[in-house]
Amino acid sequence: MGGRLPAGRVVGVRTAAERDAARCTLPPGPLAATIVVAGLPVGELAPGTRLRAGGAVLELAGGAAAAGVQEAEAGTPPRAARVVEAGTVAAGDPVAIDAVALPLEDWLDLHPFAPADVPDVVTEYLARARAAGLTEVRLVHGRGRGVQREAVRRVLSASPLVLAFADAAPEAGGWGATVARLRPPDPSA
Repeated sequence: MGGRLPAGRVVGVRTAAERDAARCTLPPGPLAATIVVAGLPVGELAPGTRLRAGGAVLELAGGAAAAGVQEAEAGTPPRAARVVEAGTVAAGDPVAIDAVALPLEDWLDLHPFAPADVPDVVTEYLARARAAGLTEVRLVHGRGRGVQREAVRRVLSASPLVLAFADAAPEAGGWGATVARLRPPDPSA
């Protein structure tokens, strides 16, 4: 990806009692305060996107809520969120996208990711795909010199979630994509 992910700043913190606070310590769980952010399009971010706000990490949920993350300029209700890493947030703290939520489909194009991030992206994608009940996925890594193909296949070989993998059919990318068959979820887990 070219460039940096969007970033903004905390411009206000309101506690559940609707009082402005200089700072707020956020415990893990549902976000019970309202964090007002400028410079970041919170309303356009997909559910599951993680934001690093000050010392905390928040994960956006799908709908509006009485408390949550709110854009300063938009005047819309706060987005529901949960605190996944506890920490303190104060006005003036930076806010940045920590992790972008991936749409869960039966294929994933790895081209937008930095090569160093591909193994972690594939590992996370496999876990989510299996949890969603997918039995087969296609990972598009490109043809090139085969460096990404080998990185993907190293992850697939080591993953207990994968039954088998092979090149995709020619019409689905050929050796520029790898198809993996996933083990079914363990019903006792």
